[in-house]
Amino acid sequence: MGCSLNYRDLSLWHQTTPDDWVPRDPLPGDVEADVAIVGAGFTGLWTAYYLLRENPALRVVVLEAETAGFGASGRNGGWCSALFPASLAKLAALAGSTRDDALAQHRAMRGSVDEVGRVVEAEHIDAHYAKGGMLSLARSAAQWRTAQAEVAAARAWGRSAAEIRLLGRT
Repeated sequence: MGCSLNYRDLSLWHQTTPDDWVPRDPLPGDVEADVAIVGAGFTGLWTAYYLLRENPALRVVVLEAETAGFGASGRNGGWCSALFPASLAKLAALAGSTRDDALAQHRAMRGSVDEVGRVVEAEHIDAHYAKGGMLSLARSAAQWRTAQAEVAAARAWGRSAAEIRLLGRT
């Protein structure tokens, strides 16, 4: 097993779930599987979920050295976001990419947030899911100019006021 620590202290998520967070015993020996997934974070668990949804006969094994959500997935503060660390313009400028590709990725990222909500509802997961939005706060003139430029760039990419808007002082 991995490190010896109190897993419940890892994050608010670990503290507020009913699991005891005691790591499970290692595999007892060889295990046959159609698919072996290393890591029980978001990527590993969602991969297992969709593989089994598409083909319930698959033998899927998820391997985790610690506990589910031990890494970044369990320490993200409980939010799901479509933010990406590159602008649409930067994505479109990548070799082999286009404006349409960048927009398709943006739509897919936003769709992933909705998909989390769909699965939470369909599987009756008590995740306290609530779809909200994002608010950026400008605390200086430079940050205000950056916010204005971000909204202007979004409009140039066809994003509407329903998707992104600039609010003034209240």
